[in-house]
Amino acid sequence: MRKLAQFLVRRGMRVGWRRGVVQGNRAWVVVGGLALLGNLAGRALAKQEDVVFREEIRAGETFEVVHRPRD
Repeated sequence: MRKLAQFLVRRGMRVGWRRGVVQGNRAWVVVGGLALLGNLAGRALAKQEDVVFREEIRAGETFEVVHRPRD
């Protein structure tokens, strides 16, 4: 669902710019502006990832990073 919302916001900004600013349609300027505000609000309210592991390593030690999808 989140990807759909991001797609719609980006699409609204793109079409709002093209049809609103370039072609002069005031309604699309409003749509583009609202999409831009939605984009900025989404970035400001985005949840930061939590640190799940932290450890200091010394010279000569190694570590392996493995990405596994969430269940």
